[in-house]
Amino acid sequence: MLMQLVAMKFGIWFLFQSWDKIAFVAGALALWWAVQAGREKWRVYRSKGWPTCPGAVENLAVRKVDGGMNGVDYWKVSFDYRYRVTEEHVGSYKFNCTSEEMAHGAMVGLEGKTVSVHTPPANEGKGIVWEDEVWDVWWERYWAMSHAVAADAN
Repeated sequence: MLMQLVAMKFGIWFLFQSWDKIAFVAGALALWWAVQAGREKWRVYRSKGWPTCPGAVENLAVRKVDGGMNGVDYWKVSFDYRYRVTEEHVGSYKFNCTSEEMAHGAMVGLEGKTVSVHTPPANEGKGIVWEDEVWDVWWERYWAMSHAVAADAN
């Protein structure tokens, strides 16, 4: 265990001892972020023409995720959605929140609501939800909750 910690500290020190290595790490992080953003954009683009149906939000859960070495904790909200086209299907979705208050607002805002499920005509069991549409469902509730607390503090 001690050797792993020493090796890890040396590895981190080694990465940041010169500008070219710092630039490499920054470039790798930027590439990772671009790929993640591109994947979501591609999902939305390819499903724009798909029919939609309402999906009932069920089994809401939230858990705190330890930030590890970078020290930034976050909260992962997950839920299932049940939808029906010709037969009933269940899908699942998860997203991250930057604070416990935001995760609580998402839970309150999604409780008992429906989300728009985009279903591919060839396989209705592979329905997907769009991140921005999920956020539209709960964001107003969270915003009202967070600003009511701020107004009460003044």
